[in-house]
Amino acid sequence: MKASTNSTLAATLIATAAGVGAWFFGFAKVIWPDHPQVAALVISIVVSIVVKQIWPINVGRKRI
Repeated sequence: MKASTNSTLAATLIATAAGVGAWFFGFAKVIWPDHPQVAALVISIVVSIVVKQIWPINVGRKRI
């Protein structure tokens, strides 16, 4: 399976922003008070997977 550069880049940037936002705004500490960095990492991973799956594919490419 070949990944589109656009969807990979978008997923990386959006997930990074979500993880950093969760860290700075205290959402990660609300989720997991003892380990907020791990919570922010989990948020980043989940957001990255979701964005990668829903990002539109190139029109000329078949999706497997």
